[in-house]
Amino acid sequence: MQSGAADAAASDSESVADNKPTATQAARDRIPTAACPYCATLLDPAPERGRLCPRCRRRIVVRRVQGRRVLLTVEALDVFEAERNRETMESTWSSERSRWLALAKGVSAEPTRVARLAAASPSEATVAASKDLYLTAAERAVRAARRNKRWDKVAGIRRDQAAALYRASGSAVPPPDDVVALHRAWSAAALRSLVGFGGQVELVASGCCAICRRDNGRVFRIAAELRSQRLPHEGCPKGLCPCDWWPLPDSKVPKRRARRRASPPAGPAPVPGADPAPVPGADPAARSSS
Repeated sequence: MQSGAADAAASDSESVADNKPTATQAARDRIPTAACPYCATLLDPAPERGRLCPRCRRRIVVRRVQGRRVLLTVEALDVFEAERNRETMESTWSSERSRWLALAKGVSAEPTRVARLAAASPSEATVAASKDLYLTAAERAVRAARRNKRWDKVAGIRRDQAAALYRASGSAVPPPDDVVALHRAWSAAALRSLVGFGGQVELVASGCCAICRRDNGRVFRIAAELRSQRLPHEGCPKGLCPCDWWPLPDSKVPKRRARRRASPPAGPAPVPGADPAPVPGADPAARSSS
């Protein structure tokens, strides 16, 4: 009985040992394998870079997709690169379309058109349509804000327009003329929105370039700045400098003038019950009769 139990235990240990992979097998399993895209010959290990197949002697092209190794034929390389470029462009188009549509929502663009463009397949045409939708809605919002004298709203829309078009143009230095015109339109609207605080403003340019810092903290009259715009600063390496206007409330506040009361006539007050003093030249008989 004891020998039978020992034999059974030995057979069980042998079966467990057989099922365990050896160190050589484990190392071999960790090495990826691949097949030749021409003749399907197993390549062990898989090539890290382009090489000739050891069997058919044709060139294998190696590419990576999301960390995975892909073996291609030379003939399939053009199709593979075109597909990769298409995926990259679709990602870029989708991002640009989302940015224009977000701006369009901010200026109350037509919701149905926004939804229709968002549901369309990303393409260069949908990006252009989203941009046109935003610019049209922005102009409509600016006209409405001007009619209501909402200069702060006009300033916000114009600054967003200038920044969006500057980014779309490639952020060239100096900026394009149309972008500079929109930035100056922001500056003029911002100055008009601060007229209620006083006739002067302070230019805030800290954190920008040396050209902008020369005007940091300087005080300017609003009327003069509306006649000749200084923003954006010419030569600023950021193109559209982030300088801004801060209000300077007038220090002289008019005081209310107190109303002066009339002062009583000078002289001694009359004594109660006493006869009035005689008037020079009056008739004594008239005084006695009275």
